Amino acid sequence: MKINFTKQHMTRLIDLADAALFDRTTVITKLGQPLNIFELLHTTSINQLNEIKTNLSKKIEKVEASDEWVAPDNDKLQSMKDTKELVNLIIGWKRYNMELDENARKKEELSKKLTELKESTKTPEDRIKELEAQLKELEEF
Repeated sequence: MKINFTKQHMTRLIDLADAALFDRTTVITKLGQPLNIFELLHTTSINQLNEIKTNLSKKIEKVEASDEWVAPDNDKLQSMKDTKELVNLIIGWKRYNMELDENARKKEELSKKLTELKESTKTPEDRIKELEAQLKELEEF
């Protein structure tokens, strides 16, 4: 599965994270624990972030569905929407980084297998020539 996390997503994530950092934005978990931007980025799992996003969606829906005769606090509503978008972008960023790590691990594994295969197909004469070349290099010093 290919994660579609683009440069535009990263730019938006940086903008929202920057605002969250300087506004001292915190997100409350199910257990009532406040999390700041650093904790959202570095200590929370994707599952925790999905729960937070779901809770924010419910809160936004509740505010939007409130009594039509009472004006909602638009600043607070926009803040919740921005926080939800931030959490969603963090999820995408984490998934993207996991994919990059997995690809690097696979590449390293395949490279190791290729090297082993090349080494196993060498004839004794090829190995002798390589060792002689190495010895000659060391004798020059």
